[in-house]
Amino acid sequence: MPTQRGGAFPSIREALGTWALRDAGITWVFDFEKSEVPRLELETIARAERRKFLRLAVTFGSLDRASREYRSTTAVHLWLIGRLPRTVTWRKIFVHVFTHEPLHHAISLCLAEIGGYGDQEWVIAQLGDGRWW
Repeated sequence: MPTQRGGAFPSIREALGTWALRDAGITWVFDFEKSEVPRLELETIARAERRKFLRLAVTFGSLDRASREYRSTTAVHLWLIGRLPRTVTWRKIFVHVFTHEPLHHAISLCLAEIGGYGDQEWVIAQLGDGRWW
């Protein structure tokens, strides 16, 4: 194991302190127009479409080490809803988004607590990717 000043590196829990990060929750943003969506997110949506996914929402997380808080912002792209099959209701969409995106938030919070980085999409795929329709 690597050492620092003759001893082992402290664990991430020791580095953060004796308690877990506080969950500062999710801020929800709703994009009604494609023009409101940042370029990087449009590229992510295009990549998802090439893989035959419809990406209605995305969650971005951030860690504030000074306050020991983890918070995230979830953007819901309402302009994409028109691409869904007619059999899919708005109710199904919102049940999906409001249960699926908090899972992304929870995964990111857990990763932040252990000082890890990971691919949320891989984790979600292992749990079931949530394509309910």
